[in-house]
This record gives sequence, C-alpha cells and structure tokens, in this order.
Amino acid sequence: MDFEGWGPRRWASHFNQMLNLANPPDRYRFDISALAMETSCSLFPEDPITKVGKEELDGFAGALVPSASRTRWGIVYGAGQSRGRRRFTIAHEFGHYLLHRKKYPDGIHSSEAGIDGRTRLQIEREANEFASWLLMPLDDFRRQVPPTGKPDFDVLGDCAERYDVSLVAAILQWLRYTERRALLVVSVDGFVKWSWSSERALTTGAFIRTSRGPVELPPASAAGRELFTPEARSGVDHPTGVWFDEPARELSFKSERYDAAYTLLHLGDDPGWNRVARRHSL
Repeated sequence: MDFEGWGPRRWASHFNQMLNLANPPDRYRFDISALAMETSCSLFPEDPITKVGKEELDGFAGALVPSASRTRWGIVYGAGQSRGRRRFTIAHEFGHYLLHRKKYPDGIHSSEAGIDGRTRLQIEREANEFASWLLMPLDDFRRQVPPTGKPDFDVLGDCAERYDVSLVAAILQWLRYTERRALLVVSVDGFVKWSWSSERALTTGAFIRTSRGPVELPPASAAGRELFTPEARSGVDHPTGVWFDEPARELSFKSERYDAAYTLLHLGDDPGWNRVARRHSL
C-alpha cells in the first residue's frame, strides 16, 4: 500500500477502522505501545518501532529516537506521567513516526506544549491531531458529548476514563469540535499558564493571551480567590466584568498532583460581534 501523502486524520482513521473490525473487549483503551510496534513492523519492516519505554527527559515530555543504525526507532516518554498522559504521549510520538521520521532522521523531542498542540510548530500540531483522533475518535466522542452540550468536569472526566487519556486531553478534544463558546484555563500560583478557546469563543474575542507574559487571574473569580470548593467545581455564575465583558459560568478545581488549577468557562451563545473580551489583550 502506498502511504505517500497520508495526513494525521487519514492515519488515525486507518487504525480506527482496524480496531473497529477487530472489536477488542476494551475498544477505546487498547494498548497503544503494542499497536505502534506491531503495525510499524508490518507496514515498515525496514525501520520499525522496536521499543517503547520510560526515560528521564529533561525539558521534554516525549521523543521519537532512531537507533545508531537508523534501521529501528524507539518511543520514549518522560518519567512521572500519569497513565492517561503517558498513553497520549506515546500516540503523539507514534504520529511523528508515521508522518515525520523521513524528514527528521535524527529524531524529534516534544515538549509538554508540543504534545498538547499548544504550539505553532506544524509537526507538533499534526502529531497532536493524530493522537487525538486515534485515541478519542470524533464520532464516538460526539455521542458522549453532543456539539451543543454543556459538560462539566464529571462528564469530561468520564470521557477521559473511557478513552484512557488525561482530563486535559479530553477537554481539549471537546473544545476542538464543540459549537459552544467555552475555554480551558490552566493556572499556577494565581497566574494563567496557558488557555485554550473553542473556535466560536476564539472568533468572538474570548481568549486569554499569555504569549506576552503572565496574566493574573481575575481577583473576583473562584480560581483567583483560590476557592476550590465543591460548588466551584460544579460551577458558579459570574456577572459581566469578572472574566470577560459578559457573564460567565466558571468551573474550577485544583490538582494537587500537578500543583495547578483547572478552570472551564462556559460563555453565552450570542456575544455580539462587536463585543471585545475584557482580558484577551492583556
């Protein structure tokens, strides 16, 4: 079979069709390491993936590395990753193998932002797209959370469990296809580390720009006040002027494992095209 010109979605679709036909007992929690090694040996016997393992990767979350002979490849993931995060990292590096190994024969090292797709580097976005579509097939995800749905952390957590990925990976996948105006905000010590807006939120000015430096959390927000209560996790409603120049529903909790706060913001459906977001230019 000629794989020339195959992109991330076509590769993901190819493997999902294989998995659908095989229909293993745990369809969406399959062994990604075994899939990468077995299929690469079958499809590309001249330079397959022969090892997937853990390494101490200073400054990197994962990597695709060649053998000295350039006839074998290995996938490594950083120590300390959760099971779901580790699984996504392996899928991301598998995407690099399928899509980019010929262009980058010396291998590829991926940062945390690269694996999440929070970078302008095209190869990282493509590998992220492959991993997302492979591990969280869009047709099934949309059945769990319809495009117009307004999920909370429990619903999205159920999706993360279903697909054996991290909560953040599941939220980002939902944000990519939802028709709602929503965004995820990840903060540390009262400052936004990074955020991701749905397409509708982004095109209507509801985003937080962190490229210019740290952005302080809104003082009146639950996350800004460090009110990580069950009520904040379930959702609290804010009036205009807290997060943006419009009302917002905030769902926030803090992860002790990663020492970071996670905030999901649900905004209204009709913001008006002339409305300017309060914090997007900060």
